[in-house]
Amino acid sequence: MIRTCALAACCLALPAVAAVAEPAGVSAALRAAPGEAPAMMLSARGTEIYTCTPSATQAGAYAWISTAPDVTLYDGTRGVARLATLNHWESLEDRSSVSGIPMRLQAGGAGNMPWALMRGVPLGESGMFAGVTSIQRVNTRGGAAPSAGCDETHVGTEARVDFAADYYFYKLAGTG
Repeated sequence: MIRTCALAACCLALPAVAAVAEPAGVSAALRAAPGEAPAMMLSARGTEIYTCTPSATQAGAYAWISTAPDVTLYDGTRGVARLATLNHWESLEDRSSVSGIPMRLQAGGAGNMPWALMRGVPLGESGMFAGVTSIQRVNTRGGAAPSAGCDETHVGTEARVDFAADYYFYKLAGTG
């Protein structure tokens, strides 16, 4: 009886595992497909790297082009994944990964990268990112391309812009 009471008290002291709720403020166009549910939310912090290049669409013009992120994704305070290639996340724990194919964007505010909905393409059938069907980037802070400083005298110059966001990784409901 004492062991049973001690075990029950111990179990009651453990934190409850909560389901991941969908992010607030997402437009209807940026919502995941019906039948998908958020499996995890990871907070991202790092930099977005831009390079000054001649414009591909306008002669004599120059633009900052995103060339790579340098971002760590956190589960609470623990780094669990990296974003070091555009739209490709890799687990630091099991090396599973997922690529995101951009589908829709929503303005993130001045100086912020846009919010995004991407189709998830997991590489492999096991691990943290296995089964991911959609990815949302929301609550962006910073990361937008510099607004000035890119001209013919700065071609090849790199700019690093601080960036933070929340990434929601969706899986088919009931599989997360």
